[in-house]
Amino acid sequence: MKRYLFVILVSFCVLVTGVIWFAENQHSQVIESRKRVATERLGRLRAALEGQINSSLTTARALQAEIKLSPDISAERYRLLVQELIDNDLPVRHVALAPDLIIEFLYPLVPNQDALGFDYRASPEQFQSVQEAIQRRSIIIDGPVKLVQGGWALIARAPVFIDNSLWGVIAIVIDIDQLMISSGLTSVDDYLFAVQKKNANNNDLFERGNPSVWQKDYVAIEIDVSSGQWILALAPKNNGWAKRDNIYWVIIIAGWTLSFLMIAFMYNLVATQSRLRTALTTIDRQANFDSITDLPNRRAFVDYLNQLTQSGNDQHFAILFIDLDHFKEVNDSLGHDAGDELLVSVGERLRSQLRGSDFIARIGGDEFVVVINRFKSHEVINDLATQVNRHLSEPFTLRQNQIQTTCSIGIALYPDDGMKAAELLKNADLAMYAAKTAGRRTHYFFNDELRAQTERQNTIHNRMRDGLKRHEFSLVYQPIVDFSSGKVTKCEALLRWKDEDGNVISPAEFIPVAERTGLIHELGQFVLEQACIDWVTVHKSGYPIEVSINRSERELNDMEVAKQWLACIKQHGIPTESITFEITESLLMSNKQRQLQILHYLRSQGVQLAIDDFGTGYSSINYLQRYPVDYIKIDRSFLNQAPDDRVQVALLDALLRVARALDIDVIAEGVETKRQWELLQQQQCDFAQGYFISEPLTLEKLLDFLRKWQF
Repeated sequence: MKRYLFVILVSFCVLVTGVIWFAENQHSQVIESRKRVATERLGRLRAALEGQINSSLTTARALQAEIKLSPDISAERYRLLVQELIDNDLPVRHVALAPDLIIEFLYPLVPNQDALGFDYRASPEQFQSVQEAIQRRSIIIDGPVKLVQGGWALIARAPVFIDNSLWGVIAIVIDIDQLMISSGLTSVDDYLFAVQKKNANNNDLFERGNPSVWQKDYVAIEIDVSSGQWILALAPKNNGWAKRDNIYWVIIIAGWTLSFLMIAFMYNLVATQSRLRTALTTIDRQANFDSITDLPNRRAFVDYLNQLTQSGNDQHFAILFIDLDHFKEVNDSLGHDAGDELLVSVGERLRSQLRGSDFIARIGGDEFVVVINRFKSHEVINDLATQVNRHLSEPFTLRQNQIQTTCSIGIALYPDDGMKAAELLKNADLAMYAAKTAGRRTHYFFNDELRAQTERQNTIHNRMRDGLKRHEFSLVYQPIVDFSSGKVTKCEALLRWKDEDGNVISPAEFIPVAERTGLIHELGQFVLEQACIDWVTVHKSGYPIEVSINRSERELNDMEVAKQWLACIKQHGIPTESITFEITESLLMSNKQRQLQILHYLRSQGVQLAIDDFGTGYSSINYLQRYPVDYIKIDRSFLNQAPDDRVQVALLDALLRVARALDIDVIAEGVETKRQWELLQQQQCDFAQGYFISEPLTLEKLLDFLRKWQF
């Protein structure tokens, strides 16, 4: 009996001990889980803080590059550059430029004008930091420093070297309080937050937030901002991360139910094992599945791809790398929650369009990948990509808003385009970017020409630079006829390039390269100069026609450049009303305030503005009402089947009616047949341009054409 009592007593002790251990273990897991969540929150705060600092330092890097190009920078140029570079959301307090270590430029000048003329060599403390930046030839961040005008700031010092000679130094003053606000550090409402900086001796140099955090059970993360150690910390608002709930009640109930010890013990064992399996399943799912779309994540996709490529069989499969177009605009306009809903909807549509044997994953951001197994032919993948793009282009309903997005798809095939997972994914990614370059809303198969194309673009860029020096570029002009008079009243200047070997390079090939590399500015200036020179020749020959010049969106970023254009036009004695700048409607869609100001300024000076290829993008009558537009040029796609295509005729009629209502003249491009010409006359279009009238002509042939046409 005593033995049974002993067994019962031991069993009771084991049960109570097990219950207490289990309760404490669960309590510890809750605490660790909440600490882990808080640590993840700290990681995001650190990323936001570092992102704000790095974004602020971009100003210094951009100024370094600008000064290397133009060391003799003026105060006005400096003001415009810094005004353009500093975003309103950045915590930059002011930017100082110190040639020969003496501050000569400040932005904003007020209330910092007292710093003008300050010599860093006169301040040992500041000069030490400046010397360190010069010796390292890199940006050095000093601080936090208490400012004389109040507040704390970080000071980033960036040396500027020209031909290995020190030109001077750039100082970016980052306001600490504003940095905390813009990084979200001051809006952590569900925790107590604190930040401090310590020196090498572990002494506090700077502190913000709630000082009581350091007396609590906090979680912390280090951050590399400047010299010394920065620590971000979070602590629970209440007494602890979690309270003990009902532990003693569990012990009492366990004692009362001692007679059911074995049953309760076995039940507890089974329940614990079940919870353990659930936890392991949850951990495995979190490691391999995307939390938003519930699709496999990048890790799971790479594992799956490795299995396929290492299986050793001859199975063919295809990778579709899908990137949503303009996803950032959805986040910016409707918020990240709406963006997450869009990602979920995209995942659901992909599931509905593909087979159960196909593999779908979200590998980050707005990027999805699909593995198509056991496909029969190249055409099957082509049709499938077209189908996916079509279905993803159908409108989504997000929070009572109709959102329409498209996607760009890159395709890589196994084993043709690679034998390893990393190689296949990289090649699919390259093909996706080729699809974006091709105009988005399309798909592109990887091929070896992609690498060759990149090399060719670099070659074209270098050849263009040399070609400008060797005068390989020239202009041709395509006449534009005014239907009301039947005469040529305008012509469009078109750029042509024949290299020294006699090869003709298409504008469709070299213009995009020039836009990506920035060489479009030099080409644009050449076009304007040559067009002005040729206009004078045409005018002296008795044909005072107007000339249209295409302008890239990248050229319309600097008001000073626009003023230089007007100065060039004036220098040649040309009335500004005789010049028309053609822009694409995508520039108006981008709604960049600086570019719109430049357009309004050019229009106020008499330059006429035309929207080129109207109707090929997301055209909106609203833009025609708001912006200074004199002409719209209807794209040739509105005429290529006219007048046989009734839909095209109806669209043409509608566009002309809208233009008349807005008092905007219409130029029809791509007029190639007499029937198209007669249709435009019947519809009372204003102007026509195309090969039915004339192909693009050299200046000499243009003069001959005008002599025959005008009389």
